[in-house]
Amino acid sequence: MAANPIPVSVSAPSIRKILVPVDFSEASTAAFKRAVEVAKIYHASLYLVYVMAHPTASGMANILPGALLQMQDDLQRDLDAIAQFATDQGVPCKTLLREGGVVEHLRDIGCNQGMDLLVLATHGGRGVHGVFLGSTAERVIRALPIPVLTVGIAQQQQPDWEELGARHILFAGDFCPETLCGLSYALRIRQRTDAKLSVVRVIPPGTKPDKVRVIRESIEAIVPPGTDILLPEGKVGETVCKTARRLGAGLIALGVHRNSFAHEFFGNCLVEILLDAPCPVLSVRQCD
Repeated sequence: MAANPIPVSVSAPSIRKILVPVDFSEASTAAFKRAVEVAKIYHASLYLVYVMAHPTASGMANILPGALLQMQDDLQRDLDAIAQFATDQGVPCKTLLREGGVVEHLRDIGCNQGMDLLVLATHGGRGVHGVFLGSTAERVIRALPIPVLTVGIAQQQQPDWEELGARHILFAGDFCPETLCGLSYALRIRQRTDAKLSVVRVIPPGTKPDKVRVIRESIEAIVPPGTDILLPEGKVGETVCKTARRLGAGLIALGVHRNSFAHEFFGNCLVEILLDAPCPVLSVRQCD
């Protein structure tokens, strides 16, 4: 017998302030442009932040004060130029220039200035560079209590979201309580944008049919009637990204909790999804 339905909120998400870290790279430019599109959909304001490394940590401890001030002026000018692009698109935009640790400043701004969404650039690919950036994104996702939308540089080729947003949303999770905040957020976006929703629960190879049936019934008790439910076998990260490509999904929604990715998503699966996803990934931390 199917489990009792679990109430899932479908009220429209309140997105009024969007925080966007920039470093003037091609990747952060792609993330910024996606953030502008989201801001248009929700009539939100953007807050651009550039975090300078502390001089003692970046080898600039002996730099002349005048040169440091000039560097700050140059960075502020570059930030203002990006902000002007958003303003020209009808999106209010403010800039912030900080010094210190990136994760710490993002957490401070996100929590203390009432941000509703963080849009973060990621670099796809393997090797030290890709893994480092993916791990940093994971640290940010776990540190902030607000949803985080990660955007890879290759994803800038996807259709624009300017009018309606992503047309197909894929929620990936194991449907335990820790992931249901991500499902709730996906349902809210679906309500506002009228996007198609599919859900995927990756199961271990060789799972017995009786258990698969129980898993399907438990998901049917949670999601709206008619939702496309997919139960592929395989490795979680690889299978989620493969499924998103096959469906042509415009957004992957995930649920996370503070310390680790729930059950099957524990370990490097989150990083793998962030780096290899064919579309932006929305990570929603466990509800308090």
